[in-house]
Amino acid sequence: MKKSFSLVLALIIIVGSAVFFGAIAQERDVGPKCVQWNSYRVLFDKSDGKISGESAKALAAFIKDAGHDCGYRLYATASKEGNYGKAYDIAGRRLNATGDFLKAQGVKPEMVLALSHWVDDGAADTNTARSAILYTLPKQGISCRQYEKRSPVQVDLFFYSQSYVISSQIKADLETFAASIRDSRCNVELTALAAKEFTGADAAKTNKELAKQRVKAIEDILTAAGIDSDRLVDTNVEYVGDQKPNVVRSRLATASLM
Repeated sequence: MKKSFSLVLALIIIVGSAVFFGAIAQERDVGPKCVQWNSYRVLFDKSDGKISGESAKALAAFIKDAGHDCGYRLYATASKEGNYGKAYDIAGRRLNATGDFLKAQGVKPEMVLALSHWVDDGAADTNTARSAILYTLPKQGISCRQYEKRSPVQVDLFFYSQSYVISSQIKADLETFAASIRDSRCNVELTALAAKEFTGADAAKTNKELAKQRVKAIEDILTAAGIDSDRLVDTNVEYVGDQKPNVVRSRLATASLM
């Protein structure tokens, strides 16, 4: 009887130890910088889309500290590095280079959100304007469509020309959308377009600011409905006036699950 009891006890200890140490091993893959919002800025030389050796070493240390099972949101910028098209291309290469580096360090592809790149033409031509920045966040905050197997949900919002006012019906749709994910860790992707609604010498800048105001209006409704602001991702604010006419489809904003 004693022998049987000892064998059972030993088995419980072995199983318990396996679970305990397995949990520890899993936890080791998420560092202290992954449990809250942290950021790291990768600096690039002018007109260069490659991460330098020194920057790569520092970034590798940051990733090791944050953990390979952490999620990463990426953005990249270029300053006035040649003409606008060239600078935009450089910013895109910086975004891709940073994402590729994370994956090469062992971060799973689905944990890397390479979200947006742009030309920071209003800033001085400094290192900060020639960079990629990444934000860390926990695994469950990356994509509920991936980890909770939710169906894609998207709310389309159409605006009157030169307006960022959201109608009562669209407001109700947004509040229903917010209620459906309030108790989850789903992130929300936001996009907004602006057509050539204002004219003049600064039409592109003015209309892009209008698109930003549309995103802000969406954010205000969602946060009032209980969605934390760090779950809202402004992924694309775009002026399309030079390519598309000023019609309803060119004044579209969306809120969708990631």
